[in-house]
Amino acid sequence: MRRLSAIIAILLSFSCVQAQLLSRAVLKTQPVFTSIEEAQKNPEQVYRLKLKIKADSLPDAVFQFTNLQELTISKCRLSVLNQRISELTNLEYLDVSANQLVRLPNSLCDLLNLKELIINRNHIEELPEQIGKLTQLTYIDAWDNPLYSLPRSISDLRFSLQELDMRQIELRDEELEAMEKLLPETKIQYTSTCDCHSTRK
Repeated sequence: MRRLSAIIAILLSFSCVQAQLLSRAVLKTQPVFTSIEEAQKNPEQVYRLKLKIKADSLPDAVFQFTNLQELTISKCRLSVLNQRISELTNLEYLDVSANQLVRLPNSLCDLLNLKELIINRNHIEELPEQIGKLTQLTYIDAWDNPLYSLPRSISDLRFSLQELDMRQIELRDEELEAMEKLLPETKIQYTSTCDCHSTRK
């Protein structure tokens, strides 16, 4: 009986966590916090955070906002996206554009509620191998990265990923064809294909 009560308590706590996820319409009515100090006054009410800082990685304080659904940290000189990003389990929108990232952590693939991933204008050469776990993902903005191939697991998103932005990337014909085979139902935006042997290694 005691064991059953413990299981029920765990299930109830899990449902409470899930209940924190706001609908898109309600989320848009929530304030956008631009200061960690201001957000810390009532951390459980922080659903949207937009930071303008200069740092190599995300401040540890960000990970206390466990109800966070939107995180924008653009043009902040980030060179590393913390492995701890997976702690923000409610995250639906992540914008780390215009930073200095060369890779994304594997832990990103544990953000099972993620719908939009904005990584443009970085130096990212590959997506995490397990990105296929992100079955809620509908949009990836990856333009202007040296990203010439996709992990095979992304094919698991072929029915959910609606758009992949690959503009301003020097894609060869065969590279675009490989992407289209992995994601036949996805709209892949690209500037043009080219014979890039003279400009790429």
